[in-house]
Amino acid sequence: MFVDKRILLRTIELRLDDGTILPVNVYVKKNGNRMIARFSYGELEIYTPRFCSKKLIEEFAYKVVRTHSDHIFARPFYKENVYIYMLGKKKYFTNDITKKDDENYFYIPSNTKDPLTRYKKLFLDYLSVRAVELGKKMNVDLSSWKFRTGLFLSYAGCCFPTKHQMKFDYRLFAYKPYISDCIIYHEIAHVFEIKHNEKFYSIVKYYCPDYDHLEKEVNLGHFEGDMDYVIPRH
Repeated sequence: MFVDKRILLRTIELRLDDGTILPVNVYVKKNGNRMIARFSYGELEIYTPRFCSKKLIEEFAYKVVRTHSDHIFARPFYKENVYIYMLGKKKYFTNDITKKDDENYFYIPSNTKDPLTRYKKLFLDYLSVRAVELGKKMNVDLSSWKFRTGLFLSYAGCCFPTKHQMKFDYRLFAYKPYISDCIIYHEIAHVFEIKHNEKFYSIVKYYCPDYDHLEKEVNLGHFEGDMDYVIPRH
């Protein structure tokens, strides 16, 4: 799942009516002379021509916030020392070993420098099982493939068929499995077709009929998903 490579211009902070500070990443557009907004993992991003002033960018950002207030995500997937989302569930950080197996908590030993290190490791463990399961549905054997994860600005996932490798953004671990599955299906489909053309999307939607809806859930940061959504049987 690719988007154009981006150049980060600056990060601005918007103060919402309730006092919440909303950070917004501002990127330079390669082409075009107008600003656009998009949501990625529930966070607002602004794309602007290179020479727009900070004042104009902030005015545009506030307009987007007022127009799409229902999409502004005031709870990022991870808040340092407070909580993290994992497989659609909000888990609170704790170093109390008695809560290690409590599904409401994410246990980290008191000497841990970066809790995301363990999070990424758990995601890789999950991927090594889940991707193989979905691969079997698509008649692709991924049991010998290598999986990597990281924080990627230009894509949610990436497939290298000739190298038998896939990479995924670790923020996907925040979503319920049926949501993040759409990205995994997307990358496996590249085994059959490398380009994002009609043939490629027909493969993706054959195995993931609600791909468009689920991809939108990823972009809007709906980690817990739509409570009324019924997972289609295939």
